[in-house]
Amino acid sequence: MKSSLGLKIINFFFHTGIDIEQVTLVINFDLPVDMSGEPDVETYLHRIGRTGRFGKSGLAINFIDGPRTMKKLQRIEQHFGRKIERLLTDDADEIEKIV
Repeated sequence: MKSSLGLKIINFFFHTGIDIEQVTLVINFDLPVDMSGEPDVETYLHRIGRTGRFGKSGLAINFIDGPRTMKKLQRIEQHFGRKIERLLTDDADEIEKIV
């Protein structure tokens, strides 16, 4: 699971029970949903909680592919009472600043 570059890829089936101390970036290709298709806020928190642990900073990126996914993200924001910042993909300079 670890390459010579230090890249770790963990899929949905292998994400539980692993505690990796040095994760600084989490990318959600799909937002987690429960069996009824509603946002799974606990799984979302578990995923993004991997970043910034042990006093280090981290970044979580969510890929949003349309209005339905955006609505799920807004429900997650409402649940936690926190705004998730939008990152415009056409502004490479802004992406460089954040990453």
